[in-house]
Amino acid sequence: MTTTRDAKPEPLSAPTFNDPSGSRARTLLRNAPPWSGIGVLVIVTIIAMAIYDDYFLTYANLNNVMRGAVVPLLLAIGTTFVITTGMIDLSLGSLMALNTVIMLGFMDAGVPVPLAVIAVVIVSAALGGLVNGLLIAKFQLFFMVVTLGTMSVFRSIAQLRTDGNSVQLHDRDGFSFVAWLGDGSIGPVSVPVAMAVILLLGSMALMRYTTFGRNLLAVGGNTGAARLAGIPVERIQMIAFGLNGAFIGVAAIVMSGRIEAASPSIGTGIELQVIAAVLLGGSSFMGGRSTFVGTLVGVIFVQILANALNLLDVQMFWQGMVTGVVLIAAVAIDRMRIRSNS
Repeated sequence: MTTTRDAKPEPLSAPTFNDPSGSRARTLLRNAPPWSGIGVLVIVTIIAMAIYDDYFLTYANLNNVMRGAVVPLLLAIGTTFVITTGMIDLSLGSLMALNTVIMLGFMDAGVPVPLAVIAVVIVSAALGGLVNGLLIAKFQLFFMVVTLGTMSVFRSIAQLRTDGNSVQLHDRDGFSFVAWLGDGSIGPVSVPVAMAVILLLGSMALMRYTTFGRNLLAVGGNTGAARLAGIPVERIQMIAFGLNGAFIGVAAIVMSGRIEAASPSIGTGIELQVIAAVLLGGSSFMGGRSTFVGTLVGVIFVQILANALNLLDVQMFWQGMVTGVVLIAAVAIDRMRIRSNS
């Protein structure tokens, strides 16, 4: 007679619940572009200010915001190239001021062709950026120290040329064309806004569809691996700083045309605003990841925030504090993105 063992009952397993809606939400958040959060914040700020202040959504105010965003956007485009390499340029405000003074010098020298003056300004600014790139890439100096040093050097040269004073440009020959670039319009279209958008689209194409763009991302992502892959790391870094300088030159032209002056004091502190906008837009402080759409969204947020603070009659001292807080928040958000992706 054979006996059989009683079969052991299988352990009870915890019930499982399918949560497709939660899963879809997590997937959506994971796949959302890095500028989504700041984009939502832009919309919320616009809605809140539209409810609070009737003037906020008027054409006059929005036109002022768009024109005011041109110079920060031009500087932010250049900064996006540099920050993709994992570095930043703290001298951009000083280089912009220096190039307004360089424009003054060529106008005083009697250069008759406005386009020649503009070309010289852009080239000289690009050379200033290349100086930073050369010191950093070729001589292996720390980018923070180099750009802090050139920030002081560039502004001091501008101050020496004008004795620290602003000089009016409206009575110079050929300045009307510069004024048109800085604050003109073609029908309802603002010339500086259109120019900034065209340069933004060109930069997006350069980063996405060219070998340089791919190499730039590779250098910022892993410099050692890029060098082993045969990418000329130092050359790519220098080109990034040179491009940044060229955009600073365009920004100097627009600023001079708008304020009708060359001034060694313009751009003081603007580097913090620009870097904050680029980081908020989703570009990584550590390099290897950048987005020009995010840069645009970040600049729009910073400009709308500044405009809202003005409409709310917030003192300038508090506005500086807000800019600092936004910069710290941008760096913190970037660090959280890196941890979530690792």
